Amino acid sequence: MPTRHPLASLIHALLIHGVLAGTVAAATPGAPEAPAPGDASRAAQLVRKPYNLPAASLEDALNAFSRQAGVTLSFNPALVAGKSAPALAGQYCVAEGFTALLLGSGISAVAQTPGTYGLRGANSEPAAGGVKSLAEVTVAGTRDPNLLYKPFAGGQVAKGARLGALGNTELLDAPFAISGYTEQAVRDVQARRLIDVLAVDPAVRSTNSESNAVDVLFLRGQYLLSADVSFNETFAVVDTRRIAMEQFERVEVLKGPSALLNGISPNSTTNCGAINLVPKRGTDVPLTRLTLSGSSHGQAGGHVDVGRRFGEEHEWGLRINAAKREGATGVVAEKVGAEHLSVALDYAGDKLRASVDVAQNRRQFDGFPQFHRFNAGFELPAPPTTTQAISQAWDSSDTESVSLVTRLEYDLTPDSTVFGVLGGVNYKESNLNAGSTRLIAANGNFTAQPSVFATGSNMRSGELGWRVRFNTGQVKHQMVLGYSRFTGDGQSLTRTIGSAFTSNLYNPVFVAAPTPPTGLPFLRFQDTTSDSVSLVDSMHLLDDRLHMVAGLRYQKLDIGEYASGVEVRRFMQSAMAPSVGASYKLMPTTSVYANYAEGLSQGPVAGGTTANKGEVFPPFKGKQVEAGLKYDAGGFGASAALFQILQPVSFVNSANYLVMDGEQVNRGVELSVFGEVAKGMRLNAGLALFDALQSKTLNAANDGKKAIGIPDYSLVLGGEWDVRTWPGLTLTGRYTKVDKQYASADNTQSIPAFDTYDLGLRYSTRVAGKSTVFRVSIENVTDSSHWLAVRTGFLTRSTPRTALFSVSTEF
Repeated sequence: MPTRHPLASLIHALLIHGVLAGTVAAATPGAPEAPAPGDASRAAQLVRKPYNLPAASLEDALNAFSRQAGVTLSFNPALVAGKSAPALAGQYCVAEGFTALLLGSGISAVAQTPGTYGLRGANSEPAAGGVKSLAEVTVAGTRDPNLLYKPFAGGQVAKGARLGALGNTELLDAPFAISGYTEQAVRDVQARRLIDVLAVDPAVRSTNSESNAVDVLFLRGQYLLSADVSFNETFAVVDTRRIAMEQFERVEVLKGPSALLNGISPNSTTNCGAINLVPKRGTDVPLTRLTLSGSSHGQAGGHVDVGRRFGEEHEWGLRINAAKREGATGVVAEKVGAEHLSVALDYAGDKLRASVDVAQNRRQFDGFPQFHRFNAGFELPAPPTTTQAISQAWDSSDTESVSLVTRLEYDLTPDSTVFGVLGGVNYKESNLNAGSTRLIAANGNFTAQPSVFATGSNMRSGELGWRVRFNTGQVKHQMVLGYSRFTGDGQSLTRTIGSAFTSNLYNPVFVAAPTPPTGLPFLRFQDTTSDSVSLVDSMHLLDDRLHMVAGLRYQKLDIGEYASGVEVRRFMQSAMAPSVGASYKLMPTTSVYANYAEGLSQGPVAGGTTANKGEVFPPFKGKQVEAGLKYDAGGFGASAALFQILQPVSFVNSANYLVMDGEQVNRGVELSVFGEVAKGMRLNAGLALFDALQSKTLNAANDGKKAIGIPDYSLVLGGEWDVRTWPGLTLTGRYTKVDKQYASADNTQSIPAFDTYDLGLRYSTRVAGKSTVFRVSIENVTDSSHWLAVRTGFLTRSTPRTALFSVSTEF
């Protein structure tokens, strides 16, 4: 096993790496005008102060904000009843703070006598004695990158997300396809992994089941690994196999090549898009939440979430999350265990903001399912029942990771901020299994070879940047200049042990556990260094109706390939990746957008079980053209997008070699609707249509044929219904349909279409005076057994019908 793992080792390595820590932030583009000279009271209201308030009911959020701001707020509680407010983090003056909290509520804050405010709804008078207002705070969109946008009705889908280097951006304002999912969504779906949150998006699918040790996502026709998910817009700091969701406040998705805005991920899979996880922060209102969970197969777990803020102005924040879960998966002899601990400390001063996030994750998989390769020349067999054991009872995988991220930002002036970030993750994994399974006949026969496999990786990431706001005539600019660097290396050992054997999907053969060898050396198989410099300009004009983004990122990749620990080949390649985008608001509720983006990606690496294991393929460029329409009706939203992405083709052939052959053109249409479409009824649904074809293949053998693993369509229909006769009770359901997928480049093998049904309920009440939520859900209600996906020559099986239940109480 790798030895470079303990937290002390990670901290030491990060200090040696020597990149200034920091974060991405900037002030709101449009600040209120300065008060008249001598008006000290009004001037005090325009001074920006640090705030860090959690998402809460609108009443609680307004009271907490006015208390910290030192102003008096009077209002009728009925005016804000049933409304929620987004989290508020960053530097705000009083007017900007009220604007952010009241965004989309239909309520405005009215300044009365100096230092006092009231609230006014549509067609209503301000509260607090009918004092004539001196000035009104208009509720309008804001582009402050620290703001977590409030969600659509139902609290699960956010009205904005971070647009990489440009920070948080409103849905209608973004010239790219973005979406954001809240912590409430994470809790409501009882998320055990990332795909549980993103399953409502038809353009995002998982290629692996819940009991697999590795999470791999499919996004717009390309695979995205856990290691390529960013943490607060920083890569190479999350678990490289599976991400624990207990640590995060938001899950954000940016579709299409994202190198300009997000930089280059460890595996350079930014051609398909980017997924960013926003960590939880200390809460102004003390939070202590306990969640107990279980499943119909015997899994049990618990999660404690504690948030606090300290100091005279609550400038210090602390957030602690601890979770543990273990038990059976429903497949005979399969068991899963997971442990998570994360601590976040942040400081929000007048000009200085800083944060430190530390996390440790451990996972154990016993009897876990294998990926099935397959030979050519026969129809692929159907999978066995969902609970049938295929793997050996002694198959096991143990993983552990430790991550550390530090951030710092400082305001040089109200319109100029410097920032930096430094982070890293150490990961190790050990496996003993009858891997290398390969289907050899249509009757379900497959071969297997027992082996021991272990791997370790050390990744470091750093960034330095400067953000500045200025105007040129009627054009408002926010410009970001940044430099980022990623370094990573991987070591592994692989040995076959015992004898190969033949088994069958429907009548499996079980063999005795072999004795693993000891003292095997870990040998380096790859190292990667990525450097990039970017310049991005975000421009607003025509009364903020037109938003334009343009920029360049210079990218340089240096990749070394090793055999038996000795370097045998090195790739060095650089490229300039331009991106441009524009969005235009046809009306306050509707916008159109278009973009063109490029990105340089690292070539694939042949896995440890392929015949050419460790082979590193050269980098390549990806390109996307996209246009779309977005609609925000207040309570619900909708979007439509047309896109085309060009990328190379890679797959494991019938000889068990990873090969690259030609190009792949992914054309698609995405339609989605989300939010409350009628009182008490919410939808989260979408349709993705794909036309993914191969071109420029060897001797044109596969030109015009379908790409591997991409269905012609994917449909998700999800909904919630509040039962009026039983306040607090919500019924949930989701239907998913995925079309046929080709499994071979020549289109002679395929897996059939499948559909799944999920049902659930949620009940919110008070128990012993404490806010309590009960959740029950049933996944794969019909216990459908199907091949879940095809991934570069692998097949994975669906998860058994599983009932999940939990109870959460806030103390």
